[in-house]
Amino acid sequence: MATRGRQLAIAALSGLGLADSLYMLAYEEGLIDSLMCPFFGEGCNKVGRSQHARHFGVPNAAAGVLGYAAMGGLSLAAPPRRRSWPAFAVAGISTAAAAASVFLTWEQAAKVKAWCFWCLSSAAINAAILPLSLSNLPRRWPSRQGRRT
Repeated sequence: MATRGRQLAIAALSGLGLADSLYMLAYEEGLIDSLMCPFFGEGCNKVGRSQHARHFGVPNAAAGVLGYAAMGGLSLAAPPRRRSWPAFAVAGISTAAAAASVFLTWEQAAKVKAWCFWCLSSAAINAAILPLSLSNLPRRWPSRQGRRT
């Protein structure tokens, strides 16, 4: 897949993640009373209202909204070059998001003892974005030979 194709795939996946995170944020902030929870019964509601739905006072879903909006926007705005700063920014954000997803999935199992369809969907989206964003980085770092310091 060409760089522009990967950028569009990242933007599309980020759009799905943004919708997912906005839905979870609406629940976490009390704007909706209950979540639809395919496969896990009341698991989504239990996870979404647990103490583990926030870290450092910030709802996890709010961090998701910001992360997905940034990755989607940067992917759409970036020129299709491997050495552009947006490619590095998206790779950094997606790496952090994937790491957070691993931690939050562990928290669901170990601490909350419930599963959330929307949280697992977000983790899957982050897992899909990560290799796309990393493949947009340069294959080799530019040589410093011939450059003035």
